[in-house]
Formats: sequence, C-alpha cells, structure tokens
Amino acid sequence: MKSTIKYLLAGAAAAATLTVAGAPQAMAYPVGPWGVEGPCAGMAADQCPYSPSEDGLTWSYRGHSSHYDKMGNYVCNTNPWEPARSAYCDTAMTLVRALPPMPIGGLIGGQS
Repeated sequence: MKSTIKYLLAGAAAAATLTVAGAPQAMAYPVGPWGVEGPCAGMAADQCPYSPSEDGLTWSYRGHSSHYDKMGNYVCNTNPWEPARSAYCDTAMTLVRALPPMPIGGLIGGQS
C-alpha cells in the first residue's frame, strides 16, 4: 500500500514538473492587463516578431509600432519616417491609456 502511494505521488510530481517545464513554449498571447493580442493573434510568443509594451497596447517591430485600444481594436501606427502620423497617433494613444476601456479604434476608424 505504501509503495503504491509513493508511485502515485512520484507520478504526480513528474507530471507537474513536465507541465511547468512545457508551459513557456505553450504560452500564447494576449498580453498586458487588457489582454490585447495585437498583430500576433493566435501565435505563440516565440512565433511573433513583434514586442509588446508592458500594457500590451503597443506592438513594435523594426521601428514600426502598431497601437491598439483596451478592447483590442487597431487604433493607429507609428514609424520614425512619418513624424506627423506619429504625433497624431501619440495623441490618440494618450487618450486610449487615460480613458476606461472603449472601442476607440472603432470610433476613429483605425486611422493610421
């Protein structure tokens, strides 16, 4: 009886270890407190070239950033070679971050 319990506990510990070890590879987006998936919807973290911001509302890759509202709607994009677009987008994202969750991307039509 004692050996059966030992085998069960050892098996459970091994299964838990394998589950924890496998979790990082299986981890997929969404990111941040709002759960925004950005351009990596349906991808695992190691498959997406974009890097999300801490809040998950901005996704950047090679100087290009895509911005989303707290509901996951596309708002705008920025890049270093279009300063006027970046100024507009920075203003829009200031509002997105300040306001409660609203479909701002849908309201402004996902302008870029």
